[in-house]
Amino acid sequence: MAASKRQTRKSGAGKTRPRKPASRKTAPTTVGARLDAALTVLGARWRGLLDALRARRVALGTLAVLGLALLGVGGGFWLTDLLDSPRPASPVPSAGRPVPPSSAKPSPAPRYASIEQIPGLPAYNESEGKPQPNYEERRPPSPVPRAAPAGAAWQRNAIAFSDDRRKPLIVVVIDDMGVDRPRSRRVVDLPRPLTLSYLPYARDLAEQTTAARGRGHELMLHLPMEPMSGGVDPGPNALLTSLSLDMIRRRTAAALDSFSGYVAVNNHMGSRFTTWRPGVEASLREMKARGLAYLDSRTHADTVGGLVAEELGMPNVDRHVFLDDVMTSDAVRRQLAEAETLARRQGFVIAIGHPHDVTIQALAEWLPGLSAKGFVLGPISAAIRRRGWQ
Repeated sequence: MAASKRQTRKSGAGKTRPRKPASRKTAPTTVGARLDAALTVLGARWRGLLDALRARRVALGTLAVLGLALLGVGGGFWLTDLLDSPRPASPVPSAGRPVPPSSAKPSPAPRYASIEQIPGLPAYNESEGKPQPNYEERRPPSPVPRAAPAGAAWQRNAIAFSDDRRKPLIVVVIDDMGVDRPRSRRVVDLPRPLTLSYLPYARDLAEQTTAARGRGHELMLHLPMEPMSGGVDPGPNALLTSLSLDMIRRRTAAALDSFSGYVAVNNHMGSRFTTWRPGVEASLREMKARGLAYLDSRTHADTVGGLVAEELGMPNVDRHVFLDDVMTSDAVRRQLAEAETLARRQGFVIAIGHPHDVTIQALAEWLPGLSAKGFVLGPISAAIRRRGWQ
């Protein structure tokens, strides 16, 4: 019996035992494959994440560029809102009792008296309270009238004005128009004809300029340009020396499209930009193509504006007097007297002021007496013609 059991174990026991899985010999290969597959999946997911981050970065960059562009345009509207939005009048208590809010009527006064009072905004006037020197004509009028193309915009948009050239001509240009709406309206109500230069980012320009033209004033565009001081803000979409010439052309064209019916363009600030010939030429070529004239405000002694305009065969004139670099009544009156002196000496004068209270008041007192003093008040187009352009 025992022998038969031993025989049985020898002959059949090995056959009944389960075999070891053959996969044990290939287990290392399978683990490696799984590891490779896992790494492949992980790598694909990582690359997908990187691609998503890159796409998001591009999208964010695009949004940032668009945001800056909108900020440039919207920034001007923000300024006009601050200046033009009325504040509610403060309730006046009666017999110690507070007035209910519903009885408080809104005041038509602007939120701020002028651009300079907006909190956090740099001084808007480039002069920083220091008087710019007066400029006397150094270019004699052309002995032969220079003819502009027939129907050029500066001729077509000029107001009707008869100039027999027997009296000294005084041209008063008011810059920075349109943003400070209450003071801009006060300027429009002054004796005509003045020349009113509107900033391209002011609101409701078509409405404002149409009203000014209806009052008998001539129109100009006040184009923002880079000042010398980095702490002075020239406004949104200004012409900067850091821009490409193509961008300068684009910004000039956009400003020129801001409204219509104007005769000429002059620089807002621009003491740095107007000394950079390539940029000035790129901008003036855009103006010339539209048949416009150029008034060099001469915010820097080394400006090339007038020189480049002459080289391009473009009607142009220069500023002679700034009226209100020093914003006091006495200083403005002294500058008005200087304008009279220069007008008698050289036959005409161009004086630039701004919509400040002291300037508006001084002009309101001074303008009505010009004729009795032997002067004629005229628009910028009359000065262009006295420089020899027809």
